[in-house]
Amino acid sequence: MNPHQTLSSGQVFLWHKYGDFWYGVDGDAILRVDDAGNIVSSVSDMPPDFFRDADDISAIIKSLSHDRFLRDIIDRYPDMRITRQDFFQCVISFVVSSNSNIPRIRRNLQSICDTFGDTTHMDNMEFSTFPNPDVLASADISDIVSCGTGYRSRYILQVSAMLRDGFYSAAELRRMPYREARQILTRLPGVGNKVADCIMLFSLDFLEAVPMDRWLVRVLHSRYGIGDGSVPGTDRAYDTLHDAAAHTLGPYAG
Repeated sequence: MNPHQTLSSGQVFLWHKYGDFWYGVDGDAILRVDDAGNIVSSVSDMPPDFFRDADDISAIIKSLSHDRFLRDIIDRYPDMRITRQDFFQCVISFVVSSNSNIPRIRRNLQSICDTFGDTTHMDNMEFSTFPNPDVLASADISDIVSCGTGYRSRYILQVSAMLRDGFYSAAELRRMPYREARQILTRLPGVGNKVADCIMLFSLDFLEAVPMDRWLVRVLHSRYGIGDGSVPGTDRAYDTLHDAAAHTLGPYAG
């Protein structure tokens, strides 16, 4: 596992390198990662396999390598991994990500941590954890807005309240078929199909989830002749495009 490739790939946003280690926020934990991918946590309960070491990487590579284009990408980034993030933090992260860019997303999420999270220390450095649904659901909307999240602020408040009040747990969603879980996630304010696929891929173990942003749909069209290169505007069109991508790329399409 290459931490630079993995942690700089747009899956996570609250990670920084200080000296020889990467430090990141994952829910109420601060994680320290060395260049070999070894993790130390600030809390006693370690997150479950954050870098998915239990995955059969050789089987994944074999499955994807039938395609020359993907094989070339794997050769370029051989040690990039999919993460298994804290579910709530992942949901809020990708709600915030809508119509934004990575530097801004990082600033917004860090501001949410600094405003609503708890202060903790690791290696003589101070960090702010990610707030839980109870905290954000009880927040004043103006305080959320002050984090730079704009129109997404109301989504953050509403999503937090729904998850606090027992919407669905990560464990429940993981047990569902892919399509059913995605449809349920899109009931959350600010969560469309693409954001739902991000949440499913990066926190819920659905390796077949393929987040369809404008960059990916262009590649699917230009490399594989899938779709017309435009972002699908309806649920049905999204399903059709996703199914074609999953059929072409296989069970590890995400």
